[in-house]
Amino acid sequence: MMNKQEVLSILEQYGLSATKSLGQNFLCNEDVIERILDLAEISDQTHVLEIGPGIGALSENAVKSAKKYVAVEIDTTFQPRLEAVIEASGGRVIYKDYLAFDTSELEESEMPEVVISNLPYYVMTPIMLKVMADFPNLRKMVYMVEEEAEARIFAKAGTKQYGPLSVLTDLRGKKSKCFTVDRGSFVPSPNTTSSVITIECEQGGRWDKEWIRFVESAFALRRKTLVNSLSSSGFKKEDVTAALAGIGKPANVRAEQLEPTDFVEIYDFLNGKDGE
Repeated sequence: MMNKQEVLSILEQYGLSATKSLGQNFLCNEDVIERILDLAEISDQTHVLEIGPGIGALSENAVKSAKKYVAVEIDTTFQPRLEAVIEASGGRVIYKDYLAFDTSELEESEMPEVVISNLPYYVMTPIMLKVMADFPNLRKMVYMVEEEAEARIFAKAGTKQYGPLSVLTDLRGKKSKCFTVDRGSFVPSPNTTSSVITIECEQGGRWDKEWIRFVESAFALRRKTLVNSLSSSGFKKEDVTAALAGIGKPANVRAEQLEPTDFVEIYDFLNGKDGE
């Protein structure tokens, strides 16, 4: 049973502690763990990637249910604990910052269909964007995020929170806000409430790094027009203006005024121009 006392006991046994600079908070609520794993729908046919397993609160049960289980962990001090929890049950741990991780480090049989993670706020956006670029054939993502981060993920066009993460997750598949997790479910307790979300991924579409970089570039100069933002990233102003005219948008429109599907059309137009 993964409760507060059990977590404290594990930390003492292995001489571990939370590193504030890495945003570490250890989940200590068995009900929350079970609900997250239920959402992940892990079976003996499922290939799973976990980012940042920590002391293995999710891993301990998930690795026993999955066909293939790989975790990427930045903090090597967790190695003895994760060897006992993940590797002893047939999983594998790669000790690396996920943002420096390359998919070539996975065997073909380890390519995931489900990604799970308790995401630290300070690296949430780059990790989520990298997962989308790294694994275009995912079936599902299950993330725990801070409530403020949730607002950015589910933001709609025309709002202050709307940005690349809103656009790309909207296009990636069906997003769901599943449940909230109170501060007392962690050791140490974070400053904010957390939320568990899922993205049920649609297959197909474009999920390469260039596409993701394009959407990020569109929001690079938030107070400027889309034409100015994209031209600062190397696109020709006349091409962006023509792309906007093609979808019935004025030349002075800003990125936050566009719907997610508008970015797809603009990108396709600009790619066509580049190919001529």
